Amino acid sequence: MKKIFLLVIILISFSCSDNVPVNNCFNGVNMNAIIDLTLPEFQGLLVPSGQSQNTIQGRNVFIFRTGNSYKAFDQQCPERNCNSLITFNGLEIICPCDDKKYSFLSDGAPLDGEGCHALMYLVSPINSSQLRISR
Repeated sequence: MKKIFLLVIILISFSCSDNVPVNNCFNGVNMNAIIDLTLPEFQGLLVPSGQSQNTIQGRNVFIFRTGNSYKAFDQQCPERNCNSLITFNGLEIICPCDDKKYSFLSDGAPLDGEGCHALMYLVSPINSSQLRISR
């Protein structure tokens, strides 16, 4: 009986997950920050389709408002030997080292389907003036 109970506990432990996309190209990057939308640096997020580019917990981060939700991406280029920050042209996220493009709409997936995704953070509204950004 103890073995069955232990097996059930192990199976439950391994089946738990969250909705944050796994991105093994950015091991060791963590984020747990609350941002205040009333601060001047985040005012762009108060309008539909607004955006903000800020340093949060030492990371350069793009935050986008998409309707009533938000998306956030780290500006570190996913390509290994690149120290440049990614850019955003209104439709795509671009790594300037090799001009590789990533989808802003589908969780930072590379448009050519190869390689790492751009690092996306989970953005959760806390109230009407605060967001939690986490990974």
